[in-house]
Order: sequence, then C-alpha cells, then structure tokens
Amino acid sequence: MDHKTAEEPELSEESTWSRRQFLWGVGGIAAAGAVTLFGRRDIVTAARGIFGSPVDSGSIKFYAYDYYFVPNYMTWRVGDYMRVTFQNQSHTHWHEWTIGRHVNEAYFQAFGEMSADAWQTDFWDNVPVTLSNPYNIDNFVPNKAIVTYDGPKYQFNIESGGDFSPTLKPGGSLTLSFQVPNKPGLWDYGCFVQQYIHYRTGMRGKLMILPS
Repeated sequence: MDHKTAEEPELSEESTWSRRQFLWGVGGIAAAGAVTLFGRRDIVTAARGIFGSPVDSGSIKFYAYDYYFVPNYMTWRVGDYMRVTFQNQSHTHWHEWTIGRHVNEAYFQAFGEMSADAWQTDFWDNVPVTLSNPYNIDNFVPNKAIVTYDGPKYQFNIESGGDFSPTLKPGGSLTLSFQVPNKPGLWDYGCFVQQYIHYRTGMRGKLMILPS
C-alpha cells in the first residue's frame, strides 16, 4: 500500500506577516518595559555601550531646551573641523553652553556668593574658535579661548569672568567654527544659568573626544 506523507500546509503571506507583527509587538513591549524599569537615560547609555556612538563632524545643530540639550551626548575626533550651530529653542528662558571637567560642586548652595567658573578645567582654554551669525545673544565670555569674531564685536555682547560660554536669549542662535583640539577623553557640558539651577535640573550632557 502506498502511504502518502501528509504535506505541511504552506503559510500564507498573511500568516507570515501576522507572526512578524507578533514578534515586533513583543519586542516593542519588552523595550517599553525596559525603559519603564530602567529609565530612558540608562537604556540610551547601555545601547551606546553596545553599538557605539557616531562621530559628529562638519556642520551640526545643537539645541537647548527647558531643561535639557539635544543631543545630550556627542562624539568628536581630534583634528576634525566642526561648525556647531547652537540654538536656544526655549520661548522663555536664557541658556548657555559650557564644556569642561570637574564641576565646582562646592558652589552648589542656596545662598552666598557663587563662582562664575563652573568647571575646574575649561575645555576651550587656548582653543582657536570663530564665532559667527549671532542672533539674540545675551552675552559671550571668551575666557582663555583664542576667539575670532565674524562681524562687529559689539553684536556678541562680550563679557569677562567665568568659563567660555555663549548665553542666548529665547530663540537666540550662534555658530562656533573650530578644529577639535588634542584633548581626548570624556568631557561634560552644561548650562549653569540661574545659579546652577539649570544644570541641577538636568541640563547637561557628555562629550567624548576620540584620538585622531
């Protein structure tokens, strides 16, 4: 007697897509659960550790909001030429951008005089940088950077004291052009407006500089 082997029914395209949708759905739920359990910042940090972070070069946009930066993590490479357009997206608050190491936490106090130097080490010390396209600039502190101004200097409202920091009014913007200095390693950036309140509220980020 001939025994016919029962053939497995072929999956229709609809069934295949249903399986895919199920798997994607489970993955999405797991990812959402992980974000809920561990927090967005931890997930982003873990993902960066696995997949790395793209190296920013050339022209990039850098945004200040209330109270966070976008992006809050950047990777540059020593020797690359950068043209960073810093924009304050807030409609109500002034924001600045500083980069350094070892924040002066001794000045995190509710009362008393606070130092204008947020960082013990200012990233911009002895770094040539050109400023251009100023719009709604509250003030700019060059500190020890080697600054060239594109246009009349009065437009930049230059002040002394404190770390290198452009401070923008709501809607303000400024372009910084420079070559990434030979200062590899991990740096921090932040906004210290209103006696460090913006920084303490979460307006901070990380900058990784890779060797050339």
